Amino acid sequence: MIACALIAVLSCSKGDTAKEFEYSASTPEKVYSFDGDHYSYCPSIAVVDETTHMFFCGNPTSGEFVDNIYHCTVSPDGTVPVAPVSVLQPGLSWDSRHDCDPSIVRGKFRMGGVDYTYALFFLSNRKEYYYNEIGVAFSNDPGAREWVKYDKQIVPKPWSKDGDLYYSETGRCWGVGQPSAISLDKAGKVLLIYTCGDLSGTRAVYRELDISNMSSPVVGEPRNMIVNGLKDLNGAQDYACNCDFALSFENDKIVMVRPVSPYPSSYPDYIPLAQEVDYMNYSDFISGKGEWTRLIRIDRSLSGYPRNHNAGISRDGYGYITLWDTPTVYFTVSNAAPDVEASGSRHAEWSYDIYRTEIIRTDK
Repeated sequence: MIACALIAVLSCSKGDTAKEFEYSASTPEKVYSFDGDHYSYCPSIAVVDETTHMFFCGNPTSGEFVDNIYHCTVSPDGTVPVAPVSVLQPGLSWDSRHDCDPSIVRGKFRMGGVDYTYALFFLSNRKEYYYNEIGVAFSNDPGAREWVKYDKQIVPKPWSKDGDLYYSETGRCWGVGQPSAISLDKAGKVLLIYTCGDLSGTRAVYRELDISNMSSPVVGEPRNMIVNGLKDLNGAQDYACNCDFALSFENDKIVMVRPVSPYPSSYPDYIPLAQEVDYMNYSDFISGKGEWTRLIRIDRSLSGYPRNHNAGISRDGYGYITLWDTPTVYFTVSNAAPDVEASGSRHAEWSYDIYRTEIIRTDK
């Protein structure tokens, strides 16, 4: 789901070579959009054997706000040669309304006596409540038309009481979701970074999982992600949510794309104006020190759209990236008032399309 509004010099062991260059972005190109009262947003990219697989959120029924996870492949020229297919749908008691915010990772996983090569993490939401949780499903092919869900939430809501948790008379806590998964060992160990919204506020959280044997998965303790160096549009300290990540082990770098606050006051006020690509040393990330450094921002001056949101970094199947400071970024655009309004066929959601841009590096 989209919402993650706030409720409440780099140390470089291998040399910060990015500071020797200037960064810009290529002219964004449209990758995909549905026709009619449909939305396509929140792309997650995995390049496997030179094929670019894109997972994203969409609504199967025109005019209805119900998310499925769709899959398609993207050609080198940025086109989608075969229409996307819904590959994960709501259906269990704890994901009866939405399955969205996908993140795929390659590894070695076993569930129900079957070995699997791919895990697909996703946000789940149930009809009777507001909060979100995180589930996981498995397959042996990134292009599979069906994924087998683990029957429980892999990361449940962070409070124990049944139902929603209120932080004010009418305000309800968001729960957990928007996962981004990276393999730690090309087997069963996964770094899972996600958004958490509870009585402590909204923030990015990470934990280590061992899902090699789903009969007894090991879910580590959550840790708040460091946000030092992140700035909002006014230059003040920013927070982090709804992020995607890619890892370069050999360069000791982790790259992130995230929304930049503050959010606008006009409709749709729940969609950010800009996305930002940042990086830091992975060793600092894990130890909770150091700070993020900005590469670029994606805003109206680049995309031509007043809202830019729900982005993903092109990675390999394990969540790794080789050219860490020149990634390809997929992101979602949206129109804003007065071109859209919260009514019928004029909802902003129907203008959600997926675009992509490449970061360009030049000598200073």
